[in-house]
Amino acid sequence: MVAGKDRAAKARRRWTRGLIGLGIGLLFSVGATLLVARTASGLTWTQWLQNVANLTKVVEITVFIFSGYQFWAGRRERNEADSEAAEQARIDSIYQAWQVINSAQGKGGSGGRIEALRDLLRSEVSLAGINLDGAWLEGVQLAGATLVRGSLQNANLTHANLVGANLEGADLRNSILVTANLAGANLRRTKLAGARLSAATLDGADLTDVLGWNEVSAISYASVEGVRNAPEGFLKFAREQGAVDSVTPTPLESEEISYSQSFRIL
Repeated sequence: MVAGKDRAAKARRRWTRGLIGLGIGLLFSVGATLLVARTASGLTWTQWLQNVANLTKVVEITVFIFSGYQFWAGRRERNEADSEAAEQARIDSIYQAWQVINSAQGKGGSGGRIEALRDLLRSEVSLAGINLDGAWLEGVQLAGATLVRGSLQNANLTHANLVGANLEGADLRNSILVTANLAGANLRRTKLAGARLSAATLDGADLTDVLGWNEVSAISYASVEGVRNAPEGFLKFAREQGAVDSVTPTPLESEEISYSQSFRIL
């Protein structure tokens, strides 16, 4: 409403300036006409017609300049209006996305949260402190997202893309991270007790002060290549539980194992 009033006021000011300019041009034309009429007795017919033609050109130029100014000013205002509309649409999209996420708190299933998270990430909105407890977010795309101190307890993040995500201080207890990609993620002080990390990718993840790492429910087949700042004993524990890196061959390569056994491990 306020933006609309501002645009209307600008339009009025533009038209006022334009009319003043046109008025000055017309006054000049009228003055020239009077001058021609006053001196017409001393002019030949050809000279008088030439003066009229010159006067007509002056009027045409005045009108052309006025029209050009109106077009330029109108175009600028349209561009400003388009920019304002785009920004308002972005704000509305962010508001609606948060509405979806907040209204679905404590409920199972996706509830539209996957799409809402995608929209927020696309708008470069921080997801710090977000509550996604119990959400079904299988395959969610959150690469590079900021989820600092977010709560994702019991969330289903199977095959989620969390490459480079900032999960510092996040609560991932009892979450399902089977085949999730956490390569390069910031897992400083993240809570992992009870989490299922089977076949997850942790390559290059920062595990500084990660909590509950020795209480994860599963970490078999998880890739732990190049993890950074891992707590003392983490790699030994992970390898013993079936995790793999360049030092340790995969369980399938080192021993014969049936498909049903592999499925139970995951």
